[in-house]
Amino acid sequence: MSSTEQVRQTQIALEANGVGLATHARVDANAVPACPLCHARANRVAFRDNRCNLRVCANCDLFFVDPYPSVARQHHYVTAQNDQIELLDCARRYEGERLYYDRHFASIANECSGARSLLDVGCGTGRLLELFSHVPRLYCAGIELNPDAAAFAERVAGCEIFRVPLEDFRCDRRFDAITMINVFSHIPSFDQMFQSLRSLLSPAGKLILRTTEMSRNVSRWNQVHWGIPDDLQFMGLRTLEFICKKYGFSILRRDRVPFEEELFHASRWEQMGRNSLQNGVKRAVVRVPGALRILRNIYSGCVGQHLFVSFIVLTPAAPAREVEP
Repeated sequence: MSSTEQVRQTQIALEANGVGLATHARVDANAVPACPLCHARANRVAFRDNRCNLRVCANCDLFFVDPYPSVARQHHYVTAQNDQIELLDCARRYEGERLYYDRHFASIANECSGARSLLDVGCGTGRLLELFSHVPRLYCAGIELNPDAAAFAERVAGCEIFRVPLEDFRCDRRFDAITMINVFSHIPSFDQMFQSLRSLLSPAGKLILRTTEMSRNVSRWNQVHWGIPDDLQFMGLRTLEFICKKYGFSILRRDRVPFEEELFHASRWEQMGRNSLQNGVKRAVVRVPGALRILRNIYSGCVGQHLFVSFIVLTPAAPAREVEP
């Protein structure tokens, strides 16, 4: 059984045992679920993968899994307290993070220039915090729910890692920068997530995200492995504007890059995952001169320009000024 199938079977078992029922429970199994962001029921199935529907909302453009989990259930998965859930060991995960930040650290560091405090949400094994630990007079901390990854991050980064969900995290300190790198898709409560972020950010602070955005005509075949239902949601092309309006943020920067530019980067193919067959294919491809360029051209011609990797920087919006009578 594949790791994704193991996760899905675990979810089914946990539901049966009452560990967090779906937040949008339906009496009628055929009823249309409400969007977890805007709560509209005007949505449709975009495609089906790993025995889950991925739906797209007509109102806010959010893509979300159906059934959508409760907060408690999702946190249970992330902490990996069930033996059926297979996760990468920390050493391999750290190596993947190292390769990832070799590509992307410069843009993140540029946005954090001048910051005196930084919180990395979903810090994994701590590579990003390790890189920032060399910045003078910068206070760094992380949030990581997986206990093994959190302990690993503390060792490599030498800073405090909080083992508490972002939605429940409270701190006397305000942060000049909060990073959420490939984390947005995993957090199940929009209201609690953005309320926490607003309370943790300094008035001129920056929320820095790398996440997926995609068009409404995205294909199941834009990715081999979508990661659902572990990945709960993805932004559509209009979702960010909806989020900013609802939760009071302004967009400082948004770099939207076609997924194929990231997918066929050589260092990505050097990152080894859970599947031994896929790892073998990766090793073979990187040894063949020009293979990645050919694969990218094929991908672009068939399903390109529907899926994007976006680097996003937000800041709390200034409150609207009252107009004097």
